[in-house]
Amino acid sequence: MVIGPMVMYRMVAQQTSLPPETDALIEQVAGEFVHRLFPSFRMPAFLACPDAACTQAVLAAIEQAAAAKGVATEVVDLRSAPAERLARVTARLGGFHGRPDGQEVPAVRVLALDGFDLLEGEDNDAPIYPFRSQFQFDEDYRWLFLGRNWQRLRRLFGSYRLPLYHAASDLTPESWRIASPASPSARKAR
Repeated sequence: MVIGPMVMYRMVAQQTSLPPETDALIEQVAGEFVHRLFPSFRMPAFLACPDAACTQAVLAAIEQAAAAKGVATEVVDLRSAPAERLARVTARLGGFHGRPDGQEVPAVRVLALDGFDLLEGEDNDAPIYPFRSQFQFDEDYRWLFLGRNWQRLRRLFGSYRLPLYHAASDLTPESWRIASPASPSARKAR
């Protein structure tokens, strides 16, 4: 039995008891990431999900949509040791010099980095700078940066003072921005 591109995330949503209105947002996000020109053209993107269940459902939807276009998905969970795990990802990248001569060109794939919001802040600049210098020349991955905190992700990719300024576009639906743990409206609700 072949599972359609949007059926897998519904199975995840049922197992994690996501509200039904989340289905439309998950389809929207997956459709924006895996669009009609994917994988030939896909700018890096960031996405804040309100919780782990939502993240699982979104990743399942993107994985299925990408697989329908012949693209594999890899998820790296940065949450337990963000700096160390990002350094491992950076070491895999070819950077400005690309691949060594004779090395086979790998198939394009989605690389989703979950917990990327934990790298925001002055204490985390050390792993971000080498990552940026390698990531900006990468042609092997279609990047998705995930986190729970939209404001931290927005600062990472939206502040001209930080190395990842404008390196990724925002895919976060408006209602998930409000649900972000650090948003002013979420703090007032507590």
